[in-house]
Amino acid sequence: MYRRISESLTDPSMLAQLGEFFDEKQSLPELLDWIHSKVKFNKATTARHNDPLKIVEYGQGKCREFSVLFNAICLANGYRARLILDLSDHTWVEVWDAKLGRWIHVDPSEKRIDDPEMYERDWKKNLKEVYAFEKGRRRDVTDNYKRRKQTTES
Repeated sequence: MYRRISESLTDPSMLAQLGEFFDEKQSLPELLDWIHSKVKFNKATTARHNDPLKIVEYGQGKCREFSVLFNAICLANGYRARLILDLSDHTWVEVWDAKLGRWIHVDPSEKRIDDPEMYERDWKKNLKEVYAFEKGRRRDVTDNYKRRKQTTES
């Protein structure tokens, strides 16, 4: 399913429509604020959408809807972005930072940027399989989200 979703997020017509929401390129924090002004997190059973425009129209969702929409508006704002799926139960996004030469973790439902260890540290998750999806391609990125053990000298 995420392969298909990641392919659909590159649709030029859809990206052009999303781009119309913005007068100029937005920063990642500005895009997170924009999403949270348009979509409310809903833990209850709710209709699920994979189309970013339908997500905005519906106005509520869970982590998948936040991630799909954030990924799409990043692309519409000229960023390179990919969906991240933790097979146990969560999705988020990574955005390429050319200056740093690395992917930046962004959890749109949590409004967190560049804190890849948050799942194991704060949520106490034991991540086993985490995959990135970009343009229909899948890549294992589990090691990027495993908490780095702090070593102490004796």
